[in-house]
Amino acid sequence: MALSRINGEEDLFVSGIFAFRRPSLLEEHKITHVLSVIKYDLTAVAGFEDTKIAHLSIDIDDVEEADILIHLPKLVRFIESGLYGDAGSGSTREPTGSVLVHCAMGKSRSVTAAVAYLLWKYPHRFGASERRDRESAASAVKRALAWVRESRSLAEPNDGFMKQLELWWEMGCPAESDDAVEKNRVYRRWAYRREVEEAAKLGMAPERLLFEDEEKQTGEKGTVTEPGLELRCKKCRRVLATKPFIVPHRETGSPQTSCGHFFIEPLSWMRPTLEEGVLEGRLNCPGQRCGASIGRYSWQGFKCSCGEWVCPAFSLQRSRVDEVATAPPRGPAGRAVAGHEASRMAAMGIRLPPGLAGTPAKENL
Repeated sequence: MALSRINGEEDLFVSGIFAFRRPSLLEEHKITHVLSVIKYDLTAVAGFEDTKIAHLSIDIDDVEEADILIHLPKLVRFIESGLYGDAGSGSTREPTGSVLVHCAMGKSRSVTAAVAYLLWKYPHRFGASERRDRESAASAVKRALAWVRESRSLAEPNDGFMKQLELWWEMGCPAESDDAVEKNRVYRRWAYRREVEEAAKLGMAPERLLFEDEEKQTGEKGTVTEPGLELRCKKCRRVLATKPFIVPHRETGSPQTSCGHFFIEPLSWMRPTLEEGVLEGRLNCPGQRCGASIGRYSWQGFKCSCGEWVCPAFSLQRSRVDEVATAPPRGPAGRAVAGHEASRMAAMGIRLPPGLAGTPAKENL
């Protein structure tokens, strides 16, 4: 299993470093491009001193903590260029090149690059019609890996790379430029969470702060134009968090144990408190002349009363906030969604604003 050709129309191969012991092997397969997902100098290998093979080397270790995600656009673009030339696969041209992707064993790093390419190039094979959420991402990555394993049975990216491939799918496999992932909000959140986790291990607050409401783009799915929830201070009615910033919380306790917390993303009103650089503390309402104690935070996380561990944890006490349903946008679609949301929230005992209880409110003309 020196060189394994991935099933498909293109001549895309995966191998370990041992393939380079026989330069003739690459000649037999007419390799025109070599992608080394490892620090490697092809011209220093006997038999390749004067090679005309195009070569790209990415220095990365095969460890779960390594960030291969940030390199995926560059890897994918190199593979595409090697297979189709400057015209790209969007043209009517057939593949003209032959690309070998390798690492040390041809098992983890190189396979990760190949899977990333397949997810980008052939999303319809792996579930592009589905929503690109976390659940569909895991399924898509497993399908793509199974595709590679049909020709290379030892393919097995480490767990960290598998999670990064899921993020790659979830963010839409951006490869329009080499820095496409770096500019993506999903990546920035993921990279920041890694920083937080590393700081927490050292018993420190993170050196920099990222607030989700400042990161959120106007008009992006999940903004307050959607019907949902507002969490308001019970004392002064100041809005503390809206639906896009409420962290999904899976209660793991018994039905008799009610969760006493809302977990939310770090928001800009917390800035004065978090800038103190303390590992954990209280959260107070930012409303003028209020300052009521409404929850607590811990960069190292804490265990919720329902039994689930949340890290990092930014918690609002249910007893200190009111849950208020927000109205949907105007128009037929908004009215349709409003009816569903109103019924669901009323059944949960959440107080609804005027016009949202029962039937959707009529539009003001």
